[in-house]
Amino acid sequence: MGQKKMLYNKKNKEPFNFLGVKSDPLVKKMINLLMRDGKRSKAENVLDKAFQALDQKYPGRALHVFYLGIFEAKRDVGIRLKPKPKPRGQNNPYNVYIPYMISPICGLNLGMRAILKASREHSLSSPFWDNLSQEFIQASQGKGDVISKKYILNRLAGSNKRRAHLSIRRWSPFIS
Repeated sequence: MGQKKMLYNKKNKEPFNFLGVKSDPLVKKMINLLMRDGKRSKAENVLDKAFQALDQKYPGRALHVFYLGIFEAKRDVGIRLKPKPKPRGQNNPYNVYIPYMISPICGLNLGMRAILKASREHSLSSPFWDNLSQEFIQASQGKGDVISKKYILNRLAGSNKRRAHLSIRRWSPFIS
């Protein structure tokens, strides 16, 4: 009677919680990012419904789509805006962007946050869990707002790679 609500497969009504999905580190992190005001059960329900929607479109592959979407949205490069120097002689009217490397764990975290932000920006006519599942699908296919913003950021970092040696003293893919 006191069982937790688990995901169910529509075909045979078996629980979707195979191999302990909720004990998975990335699923735990996503639940923590979804959680507002300490409402863990609501965050778990939203993620469960998103997994159910993924399971309807891709039977048995919901966790695979989730992982693929997060790994596609993972950030490798960050950009920071260099503060403008005091005007002495030459004035640089353009913003100076300095690229920097992001650690893999921090990159996964930023990718998950970007997926959540993009799903929150979708229309309010459909429920949030549906928007979240759509973002996972689009990210796993290499499409959508999250991936396009990632590529724009990488292009900006590539165009400013000559400035990377100012802030990075170790090996970097920008230094050629």
